[in-house]
Amino acid sequence: MSRRIVVTALLPQPDPEPTYPEYEELRREARGKDSGPIGGHTIARMQDVIQRRGGDWCTAVLGRHFPGLRHVSSTDGWMLILADERALTPALPDRIVKARQAEEARRQEREAHERAKLEAAMRRWALVTGSAPVVFSVRENTRHTGPRGPLLHVTATVDLISGRSRRHKAGMGLCETSGRANPLHLGEPLKDVPPTCRRCIEYAGQVRTLDAPAPPTPAETAMLVLIQSGAVFTMRPGRGQPTIRDTSNRSRDAAWGQLGRKVDAAVRRVEKKGWATADDEHSRTLLGHLGNRWRLTEAGTAALKG
Repeated sequence: MSRRIVVTALLPQPDPEPTYPEYEELRREARGKDSGPIGGHTIARMQDVIQRRGGDWCTAVLGRHFPGLRHVSSTDGWMLILADERALTPALPDRIVKARQAEEARRQEREAHERAKLEAAMRRWALVTGSAPVVFSVRENTRHTGPRGPLLHVTATVDLISGRSRRHKAGMGLCETSGRANPLHLGEPLKDVPPTCRRCIEYAGQVRTLDAPAPPTPAETAMLVLIQSGAVFTMRPGRGQPTIRDTSNRSRDAAWGQLGRKVDAAVRRVEKKGWATADDEHSRTLLGHLGNRWRLTEAGTAALKG
């Protein structure tokens, strides 16, 4: 059976940059002390000095970064003991001071960037919640996490619906299907944080309550735009029955097409949903014919904007 051998190697250290005149003398004396095996009592003395003085002091004494007693030579350890006995208080090397200043500047830049990202995400989320039909909660997925931490999902206290028929169950993430076999494990609602689940954010801008009408289809949207333009009229051609016409397009039937294309069925569909209604009084089309103009209701205007 093979045995595993572990070898500890000291990585090469950069040249020291001492800031005090006693460095060379201290180094020679430490080499003299380090002439034989090192015992447990000496190691305990080194550890005591390191604990009392701290890493920055050790770095200043050695003239380079101090990674810990296990990663320096015994000569370095003796230098720490001797410097402590002489009560030396050297300054940190300029290279290390500048490196720390540069790292601090990078840290502040990262923090400023993260704050800007958070503020932008909060503004975008406020736009979504400002027009939402219900109050949302942001909750953390407590079961799984990713490189950037756990996803933050959006939930509501009532059932919602999006699109034509997608159901969003109360208490579940908006991104989840209502019959999901393995639902998300969500924590308590969080305050003053935006969600990070992109699908939840997308659905938050689309959901409506169960009693709210479905959004218009592309064909219904086109009809609402046409009605808003003022081109749709109920016309009464001669002795014929009233018909709803798109007066912006010619047809092939009555009055040589001047009354416009028939759109009865399409207009009745949006009327049934409460999105459009006809004037009681007559007004003239662009071609001078009399008819009852169709207009959008407040609900129709909202549906078109949404």
